[in-house]
Amino acid sequence: LVLVTNYRDFRLVGERDGKPVTIESYRLAENESGFWALAAHPQKAVTEQGDRFADFIARCLQRNAPLSDPKDVAWFLASYARDARTQVEQADLPALESIRASLEESLGLKFEGPKGEHFFRSTLVQTLFYGVFAGWVLWHREGAKGKFDWKLAAWHLHVPMIRALYEQLAQASSVRRLGLEESLNLAADVLNRIDRNEFFKRFEDRHAVQYFYEPFLEAFDPELRKELGVWYTPEEIVRYMVARVDQVLQTELGLVDGLGDPNVYVLDPACGTGAYLVEVLRVIAEKQKAKGDDALAAQELKRAMTERVFGFELLPAPFVISHLQIGLLLSDAGAPLA
Repeated sequence: LVLVTNYRDFRLVGERDGKPVTIESYRLAENESGFWALAAHPQKAVTEQGDRFADFIARCLQRNAPLSDPKDVAWFLASYARDARTQVEQADLPALESIRASLEESLGLKFEGPKGEHFFRSTLVQTLFYGVFAGWVLWHREGAKGKFDWKLAAWHLHVPMIRALYEQLAQASSVRRLGLEESLNLAADVLNRIDRNEFFKRFEDRHAVQYFYEPFLEAFDPELRKELGVWYTPEEIVRYMVARVDQVLQTELGLVDGLGDPNVYVLDPACGTGAYLVEVLRVIAEKQKAKGDDALAAQELKRAMTERVFGFELLPAPFVISHLQIGLLLSDAGAPLA
């Protein structure tokens, strides 16, 4: 690996099939005059580019380091996601409006208020990068071989909202001009470098999508995480609490089916990525399945999800992950979202 620079452009060069190839690059200014204008205002330059440039250098230095720790993986993905967010926040493209409308319609929310535009663009980037990670996890669970391709992530996820988003990005040439493709390619490259055996020893594959979001957000936007209190409950506590509620419903309120009883309504007022909602639905699914008919059980689960299990969430990106989690659960149960 060689880092080549003329002080304005930086290029990490590696080797493929005996020939030099650019792995990734960073540009401080479009031309020489732009570079000297930037150099004339060092504090402004640091504010605008310092963090992203430091991330680029750190990625170059760690390019061949072994990857297995979830925190390291989260840092790499968040680093590329921050690059993508900068590009999206600077863009003013009509195609973003169609993606915004699509996200709002599929999720049943509106990006409004003083921070609406910021939340939309940040959510778009987080959804794309977290969707790629989730697709990689399911690709691994399916016993995949070879290299993972982020463009196929949507087909592993089986969640219509995510699929529609990736299809729009693939087809809209004006959106491609955002330059997101390079960042997503580099993110997929990170996933392909991970020692999967070691990674999934630390993160059980069936829970990786749910519990990886916290380290990802910590690396992507630590101030937002702190400001809005994004802290997730360990799986053991989630399962214990849901089991206790189910038991109380049966033993103290006389509801034989517990959470599976159609008269029981569940609300999580700060659902995050949906840990409690998913566990409640899992318990309901087990109760329905124990009664026999799998097809009927799947439909009863879907009815419970749409009619009596509710979650509120302030941050749009965790809301998307919660939507994704529930979509995967329903798909596995044989009642996928339409």
